[in-house]
Amino acid sequence: MTKSNFDDQIIALAGCCQAAGMVYKLSQSGEIEAELMTIAVNSVLKLEAQNTLEIFGGIKNLQPGLRLLKEQLYPQSKRNMDIGRYVANLLSLQGQLIRSAELVKTVQMRLTQINRQKSLLERTEADQIVALSTLYQECISTLPLRIQVTGHARFLQKDLVQKQVRTALFFGLRCALLWNQLGGRKRDFLFRRKAMYQQIQQHIR
Repeated sequence: MTKSNFDDQIIALAGCCQAAGMVYKLSQSGEIEAELMTIAVNSVLKLEAQNTLEIFGGIKNLQPGLRLLKEQLYPQSKRNMDIGRYVANLLSLQGQLIRSAELVKTVQMRLTQINRQKSLLERTEADQIVALSTLYQECISTLPLRIQVTGHARFLQKDLVQKQVRTALFFGLRCALLWNQLGGRKRDFLFRRKAMYQQIQQHIR
């Protein structure tokens, strides 16, 4: 594995952690920073890119995820188990998705349609969140693994929060798929933990 490839895996994992952190925050407070949601939506809909960082709009957009990934590897205090569970579930979910070629084809086609509508019909980010939430519900939720989001019911029962959570999960799934495509494997968390940590440190600002 090249150093560049390993670095790209870390970037993809940071995106996955950032998505998990978004889900956690939404479930606990019912709110999320607008900037984080914009990064998530744009990353999911960035279907063509010259390199891994271009998908996310630069390393600056992944700082929250890098810090969360660092905490999952070497927690200074108690590790956030919910965020860890969401990340583990997303990595498992991408494995289920890639085993269904027909579903992958459907998701890719729908994402292309959402992108086209954005350009032709001047869709807003709110429209895109609705579209991505619907796509997640209609396609990803049909897979055997259903990610259980735990938190405060008064927030999770809100329609907007539900749509934002599904969009964040879609973002996390996109990152998990990218991580797998780049050669990422779950055993890295056991055998390459120190190397992962050192690579993260190079990117944290």
